[in-house]
Amino acid sequence: MCSLMPNTASRGMIASLSGIRGVLNKDVTLRELSDFAGNFVVRLGAGEVLLARDTRRTGPAIAKAVTASMMARGANVVDYGIISTPALFRESRMRERPAVMVTASHNEPEFNGLKFIVNGLGVGQETFADVIRRTKLPAQEFGKGSTRPSLRSRYAEDLVSQAGAGSCEGVRVALDLGGGSAISHAPQILRELGCETITVNDARGVFSRKVDPVSDDLGILRTLVKENACAIGLGFDCDGDRLVIVDSEGNKRSGDFMLTLALSELLKQSGEKKVVVSVDTTQAIDDIAAKSGAEVLRSKVGEANVVSLMRESGARFGGEGSSGGLIDGGFNYCRDSMLAAIVTIKSLRKLGERLYQSVPLYHQSRVAVAVPREKGRRGIKAMLGRHPKADATDGLKIWTGGRSWVLVRTSGTEDIVRVSAEAQTQRRAASDAESFARELKELSG
Repeated sequence: MCSLMPNTASRGMIASLSGIRGVLNKDVTLRELSDFAGNFVVRLGAGEVLLARDTRRTGPAIAKAVTASMMARGANVVDYGIISTPALFRESRMRERPAVMVTASHNEPEFNGLKFIVNGLGVGQETFADVIRRTKLPAQEFGKGSTRPSLRSRYAEDLVSQAGAGSCEGVRVALDLGGGSAISHAPQILRELGCETITVNDARGVFSRKVDPVSDDLGILRTLVKENACAIGLGFDCDGDRLVIVDSEGNKRSGDFMLTLALSELLKQSGEKKVVVSVDTTQAIDDIAAKSGAEVLRSKVGEANVVSLMRESGARFGGEGSSGGLIDGGFNYCRDSMLAAIVTIKSLRKLGERLYQSVPLYHQSRVAVAVPREKGRRGIKAMLGRHPKADATDGLKIWTGGRSWVLVRTSGTEDIVRVSAEAQTQRRAASDAESFARELKELSG
């Protein structure tokens, strides 16, 4: 994953392979976003480009500006309106077209930005560097593009076809749609699979909790699950790629736990012998992989890095525990919340509540340290001097004894340093995370 690029015009803008993000007219301007989209079209020589957005209030303005810029550079824009990021990845893959998603993913509602997709894959480093360059790339043609709405996305239909209509018959599911893009498809898909659904936060663009379900306590969803005797609760983010689950007793479970449940079932079903996860993902993945005779490969943090190693190694499955993200390369090369939800619900139908005790459980604690990125990097470098045996795949991963570890790394999407810890008890994980966060602050000055 690349970090903030030196030639971007707005100081507060975050630019990485995960996308361009910032507060509109503070960190990033409409003109900059338009220029980036125009550069994307020119760089790819694209004749047709797919466009979609999530439910943020700044989405329509950005979508119009981006559309005009791409049309001016000769592209024909197919506008899907509000759909999820996984849905647009699927459309891009099946139609073999580049795509632009107007979203800031899990960032709070005042943020927005762009995510670039090439034929179902996240954009590569070289292309991205051209996209966000300060000067516009020269276009071959100007003003010859057009725009038209797409009648529908095939995402829901493809998922139901793959899972089997009625295959989740009778499972009662509560959904916290978070005011986001999952409203467009999640209830429909689950009903077609036979689930009984109850929804909350199902008004588009109305955000009554934190956008990121990993960071929110999901109190309303937990209550909904308990009061309605649901087998599971599903919490989505704004663009519909992240998922957090609530178990049948109303307990919010971690993204790592959700990913472990899903990969455990998929590895058993498929017989796949490789799985790729990020370096900060729970070691429970190693435990379930060992039972299936599969090898675990670990990448740098970030969806793009996981996908890159999946394709390089030939692994079909992968994911990131910290973001509640499952990736099934047979369907989508991105985090896909609905894929994860369907796998988990089908397992629930077979095992009932025993599912929640069917995989190993470790405890995680994550602390975000608000230090400028450069100071954070200096602090991490100084920490390596204190912990020379640390794994430097991405930041520093330090084993602290037994089956406990701490990872310290700068975020690629926010101006913070993340300190993640895992241990066999919550107390140990929290203690380790706080201890290393203090050490980072000390060494960062």
